[in-house]
Amino acid sequence: MNDWSSAFEPYLLAGQIAKQFETEFTPVLAGATLKRDDALEKILMQHRDAAGIYFWVMAYKAARYRIYIGKTKSLSRRLLDYIRDFQPHSTDDYKLQVFRAFMTELAPPGALDLYFAKKDAKDSKALSDAESGAIKRYGPLLNDLPGPSEEARNKLKEAFSLYYRSALERKLKK
Repeated sequence: MNDWSSAFEPYLLAGQIAKQFETEFTPVLAGATLKRDDALEKILMQHRDAAGIYFWVMAYKAARYRIYIGKTKSLSRRLLDYIRDFQPHSTDDYKLQVFRAFMTELAPPGALDLYFAKKDAKDSKALSDAESGAIKRYGPLLNDLPGPSEEARNKLKEAFSLYYRSALERKLKK
């Protein structure tokens, strides 16, 4: 067993929680690359207007680990958000790519799989409640991360300052 596997142990999808997961979510995409490929194109077409709760799971050997839960009114649109390059105005979308790179370093044969539970898009409150309930039930890793270290916070502040300053300078030079 690798050193990292014990760290992921609290997020193991097993026992009763796995049984509940399997009744609530259906597999949509196995081995997601977070790049535009044939498998993703198929999902984009099949789930264009699919609203619901999505669940990213890391598969490693015979185990599955709870990684991230989100809600969407369009699964295909949400997936396109996750495969985009880093967007300074929407840094949250990039977290899955950071996790996938981290996972690849820790567990090279691991895979990122997507599961989905369809919900009614017309009722935003019900969709939000379903997401909150799923996060509470499953407690995935990325949904409750601690804040950044002091060093990381300072680097992020510096990067945002650089980003906005360069945007202002370009705008004012016009």
